[in-house]
Amino acid sequence: MTAITVYELLFGVSLAKREIGEQALLGVMTVLPFDSGIAKRAAKLHAELISQNQNIGIKDVFIAATCLVNDMPLLTSNERHFSRVLELTVINPVALIADIAMDEGNISNVSPPNAS
Repeated sequence: MTAITVYELLFGVSLAKREIGEQALLGVMTVLPFDSGIAKRAAKLHAELISQNQNIGIKDVFIAATCLVNDMPLLTSNERHFSRVLELTVINPVALIADIAMDEGNISNVSPPNAS
């Protein structure tokens, strides 16, 4: 998990005025730090995206750069947004679960994204 993702999770929880087991959540995840190498990659990536009129926002640029520098895929349901970063491998968790369920022959318990 990127340090930026930790921020987004904790900020969302704070806005919702909910208590979470922060230690329980963060204790099971490796948090990838935001360092100068990632900052350099993010600056270059952000400039490229803006020049192509494909801006994804600074926090998501930081997340994408963290994944790229660490040579890791990004697990997100926001495929359309992050697909603008062509060199980034994006894995949709909902699609992944659906694929696993179909492989196991159990597709009845999986809903597609945005299903009502």
